[in-house]
Amino acid sequence: MQTHALSTYPEECCGLLIGTFEDGQRTKKALEPRPMSNVFEKKERYHRFTIDPRDFMQAEIEAESRSLEIVGIYHSHPNASAKPSEFDRNHAWPSLSYAVIEVQGGRVLETKSWVLKDDRSEFVPEEMTVE
Repeated sequence: MQTHALSTYPEECCGLLIGTFEDGQRTKKALEPRPMSNVFEKKERYHRFTIDPRDFMQAEIEAESRSLEIVGIYHSHPNASAKPSEFDRNHAWPSLSYAVIEVQGGRVLETKSWVLKDDRSEFVPEEMTVE
């Protein structure tokens, strides 16, 4: 994820986290990142991302064929903190993890994971372990 973030700087990168839901979907285990292309309007990619729905669906089909699921989405914040933005909140799903990678001056400073509350009011931090 961090390599992907550096490769697209100063634009946002984006990708999916493929893995499994456990404990009745309360716990997620991300097994692999799946880089995606940021298809948001070119001049806005420094602070926005969109994954092509066809690419998302294809990744979902491929994951399901391996008994896996999309458990999260990652993206970078060029020259901004590793905290989801209001735009991110408005486009997020409560069941997924959202890993945000802070990239400042072409260097990764921090990666944090978040989950959107069920009432969609705010993101809360969640523990993320990278193996």
